[in-house]
Amino acid sequence: MEGGLTRKREKLTDYRDDYWVCGKCKMCQSINVQKFTSARFSANCPCGTRYRFESYYAAGMMEIARAITNLEFEPTEKTAEIIYSCNLCGLCQEMCFPLKGLHTTRIIQLMREKAVEEGWGPLPAHAPMLESTRERDNPFGLEKGFKGGAVRGLGVKDLTREKAENLLFVGCAYAAPGGEERLSALVRALRAAGLDFGVLGDSEPCCRSFSLALGDRDGFEERALENIELFRSTGASRIVTACPHCLQVLRDEYSPVMGLEVVHAAEVLAGALKKKAFSPGGERKLRAAYHDPCFLGRWCEIYDAPRRLLSAVPGLELLEFERNLENSWCCGAGGGVKAGRPELSAWTAEERLEEARAVGAEAVITACPHCVQQLEERGALPVYDLYQLLA
Repeated sequence: MEGGLTRKREKLTDYRDDYWVCGKCKMCQSINVQKFTSARFSANCPCGTRYRFESYYAAGMMEIARAITNLEFEPTEKTAEIIYSCNLCGLCQEMCFPLKGLHTTRIIQLMREKAVEEGWGPLPAHAPMLESTRERDNPFGLEKGFKGGAVRGLGVKDLTREKAENLLFVGCAYAAPGGEERLSALVRALRAAGLDFGVLGDSEPCCRSFSLALGDRDGFEERALENIELFRSTGASRIVTACPHCLQVLRDEYSPVMGLEVVHAAEVLAGALKKKAFSPGGERKLRAAYHDPCFLGRWCEIYDAPRRLLSAVPGLELLEFERNLENSWCCGAGGGVKAGRPELSAWTAEERLEEARAVGAEAVITACPHCVQQLEERGALPVYDLYQLLA
């Protein structure tokens, strides 16, 4: 979009030096050898590990990017299937960039933008979600009004009529049916921390992270100016959100030009905990492993705040996955994979739950509504949203 309403547009060829020099060293196929404790849980790329062809790993996708921009072949349906098998979890770039300086995940994103621009992407299964985003301003096919309904009865300020220091950006996933308990727990925790906050209700727009993940940057940007003006009009000095996907979009795409600070709810609560202005409510007799969401961890580099909060919960025995922190295995929901490649998505989630059982966990805790739903659907272990353990 012209005028710098979101981050400066990039194109695939801006990263020509990256995908041309990829030496296929295979660092994108495993956790760093100094970091993993067992070969069973050493893999880092869901689609590459599942299909075992080079093209599904980052190195193979770098070769696809090189060949496409060098006009060596015309992209096919199979090409689209491959690049939309990536969760955009960022673990390949976490392995590669510190040593080789290659932006593998960013290149895959820009290949998707090229695919949308040229008409060979995204996958057919993504079409209903993009249409719903355009027509209903959410990717789930929900009729307008569901966000107002989600916050009704929670006693939260309406920032279209009132003022507050903080705007709580709820997000589509927390407001969607099935998220009521998680959203209520979030509100109770923020209120217990003494936060002055309000919401936009039915006026809250979709952050359109799904559109961005699929490469539809035009669709992502079409309401950028309107959204920025709406956020500014509330008079809030800060935006707080609990969804990592909303956080990444608002912080990295909007915040630099919007003039508002954007923070995650876990950061706010961890700060209040440090100042002794907040303490988790009630004892929890539970032995659980914390799952780092890809967008909260690798994309936004927030690892400590959820752990500090959970460590303060009485009775909770907090465990770690073998693949944790920056090496965390994806839940399988991101990057449009859940909609476009459901079998791969389900397999990825089952791998994570098997890892949870391997470390002795009786439950999984995470800080992303998409991760909660994805892991919960497999039914192998109880799955909790962070705020359900804090409220």
